[in-house]
Amino acid sequence: MTHAIEYFALLITLSLAYSTSLRRVERLRRAVSLDRVPDMTGVWTFAGAVVLPLPLVAALVMVAALGEWPSRKVHQDGRPVKYAVSVAGLAGAYLAAAIVVDHVPGPSGAALAVPTVCLLNVGYVAALYYVSGGRSGLRMFLDPRLHLIEVSTQGVGAGVGLAMLYWHPLLAVGALVLLYGLHLASLRHVVEVTESFDPTTRLWSETAWMVQAQQKLHDVHGHVALLMIDPDEAGQELRILQSIESGLAPTDLLGRYGTRQIVVLIPVGRRAAGPFLSTGFRADLAAAGVHAALGCATTADSELEALLIEAMSDLMGRRAAAGVHRNW
Repeated sequence: MTHAIEYFALLITLSLAYSTSLRRVERLRRAVSLDRVPDMTGVWTFAGAVVLPLPLVAALVMVAALGEWPSRKVHQDGRPVKYAVSVAGLAGAYLAAAIVVDHVPGPSGAALAVPTVCLLNVGYVAALYYVSGGRSGLRMFLDPRLHLIEVSTQGVGAGVGLAMLYWHPLLAVGALVLLYGLHLASLRHVVEVTESFDPTTRLWSETAWMVQAQQKLHDVHGHVALLMIDPDEAGQELRILQSIESGLAPTDLLGRYGTRQIVVLIPVGRRAAGPFLSTGFRADLAAAGVHAALGCATTADSELEALLIEAMSDLMGRRAAAGVHRNW
């Protein structure tokens, strides 16, 4: 039992540390895909199913789920009931894996537990989609790359459990590198499938930008400025980016918005810094001969929609003051 407690403590530490360090990646991956992606944090829970007794497996699922919740609650305002139902399904799958390993010990049991977890997860989620009326979401189960990522993730979990059991528990730390690679592969796949980049400017699409903007507003302490740039004529997007790039920092978040607008979210610290920056960017656009209107809004809140409305209002007011009108 002493070893089980040590394994439990190690797996809890790795699970919480990993969930915290990749929180931004996980939020983006889930929000852009509308939550239609495999769970990437189950490595530690699967390893627990290999090395822990059933009560500790259940406890590991619950603690890991609590650590993962901050990645889920930011987008779509969070849905704790849906998340709890999802966690219940995961708990059932990993407890089934633990039972398989208990009856078929060693590598054979761990190998058999991988398809057990994958099939139970897929069946449970598919049943939830069917019952809730979201049958369009069932199409994701036709994507072989998602299944490959799911199997690979659970396979890493099986490897971690066997390494802890037969070699040394600290070998579990080495799984961080493999899991990080799988996580990025999953994110790249989601970005490709959902067309999260604008093909002309290589900026984030409106949906992907809004996901990241919302989480930036949630995380940043202090004021944030939103600049909305609207060219007088279509096709000026690349010239706009060239004109303002000298005033941008690596932490600034750029994306597309609406039919041809470019939006920039900038942490500024103080409210007065937003209008000051917007004046500088207008001067940069004018110096480059780019005809465009620029609206600005600054906030210390986490409400993205209100910030967008304020920036659009400022932009339209400047358009009207200049006697320029166009259809939105």
